Amino acid sequence: MTDQKAYAVDDPTVIRLGRFLRNAPLKNGTPAQVPAGISELLAQAVCNYTQNLVWDHEGQRYVELQKWESLPDLEDVAVETIGDNEAVRMIHRGTGLSVLGEDYDDAWKQLREKVAAHA
Repeated sequence: MTDQKAYAVDDPTVIRLGRFLRNAPLKNGTPAQVPAGISELLAQAVCNYTQNLVWDHEGQRYVELQKWESLPDLEDVAVETIGDNEAVRMIHRGTGLSVLGEDYDDAWKQLREKVAAHA
């Protein structure tokens, strides 16, 4: 967890940046054309990123960018089913850490925790 306060989607800075992002002038001569609603969510992510905070969907909270970056992405993981769906083994290619879970969700949770603790 972090001590920093994350920007809320209704923060004036987020709203102002969201308004800008809707039609931000791009180098190729066209406007960005980001839909309202999405532009505010994107602005919130950018504002929080500048404070080294990102939203961790699984944990449903803001975490420090470094912690989030250390968590495995599914592309970094080898997954194999053992037996007739008796267990799931996951191996994080970057660290070589592996886990054995009762099912996919259990293995994924264990692997993320193990890799985060290793970082």
